[in-house]
Amino acid sequence: MALPEVRSVALAVGGSGVVGLDSSRPMTRAEEQAHLGHELGHCLYGGFYTRSSPYDIVERHEVRADRWYIRHAIPRKTLFRLLREGREVWEIAEMLDTTEEYVWQAYCYYRENR
Repeated sequence: MALPEVRSVALAVGGSGVVGLDSSRPMTRAEEQAHLGHELGHCLYGGFYTRSSPYDIVERHEVRADRWYIRHAIPRKTLFRLLREGREVWEIAEMLDTTEEYVWQAYCYYRENR
């Protein structure tokens, strides 16, 4: 499925969720994991919206999906242990099979939500 603008999507279908990934260009394993994890977040907490949904609803669902992924893929204790060990962001991303962007988001999320 070609999804070049968004790279992934989660849709509500018959009471459950379906995830689609962009097949128009390759993703790294970390990118694929991050996209799948984020979309799985939408599916597991029921955070779906439509093109006509107000921006604030869309943003709320996107943030919740990101946070779901962060809590499941980048645990607080693991992240801060790796930081205390002196690991760089790229190393942590590699070790946790995610993207550097999500490592930064996780750091900010956990710092704000102690």
